[in-house]
Amino acid sequence: MTGKETALLSQPRLRSDAQRNKEDILAAAVLAFAHDVNASLEGIAKAAGVGIGTLYRHYPTREALLEAAYRNEIKKLCDAAPDLLKRHRADVALAQFLERFIDVMLTKRGMIEALRAVVAVGGKTQLNQSLTMIADAVGPIIEAGRAEGMFRDDVTVEDFFLIKSAVVLAGPEKGRRLATILLDGLRHGSRAPAAREGTRRAKNVARRRG
Repeated sequence: MTGKETALLSQPRLRSDAQRNKEDILAAAVLAFAHDVNASLEGIAKAAGVGIGTLYRHYPTREALLEAAYRNEIKKLCDAAPDLLKRHRADVALAQFLERFIDVMLTKRGMIEALRAVVAVGGKTQLNQSLTMIADAVGPIIEAGRAEGMFRDDVTVEDFFLIKSAVVLAGPEKGRRLATILLDGLRHGSRAPAAREGTRRAKNVARRRG
């Protein structure tokens, strides 16, 4: 076997090792930034079982690693969207998607705060990629909800982003209640089916008593 043939055969393994290194670095970064906004890159590299040079080769700046770690969490969230829609009505699927987003905010608070700090000082990130993933995940849910009459006809993905932004500003603790209120506003008739049914029953009881 020639040297060239040996090199060609080794390329898939090199690519596999590099991908595994990236995944290990991201997993270590998510854990580190979730607990400490100022987590050291050296500590992250050590936790991932790689050298600091390997970390910098994949993520040349702290900001690049932060954004990649956040995007990785958003990807996992978005990957679950089709299954949510398959198992639930569209309005429930959207509510659960937002609930899971709030869970990301709560459990990865340090990472998100660090990312916000980068944006606040004018740092460059690729957050648009994360927003695009969310839009692609939420779009089919909203379309299904409109088609089935569960959402108002004028509901858009942009409306979901407005809700998401309001929830982010409110924080994870207050955000859950706010999310419920705002999502109810997207439903057809501006009220949740259960709430409408409860109101109807209450009126019927009042009429009988009257």
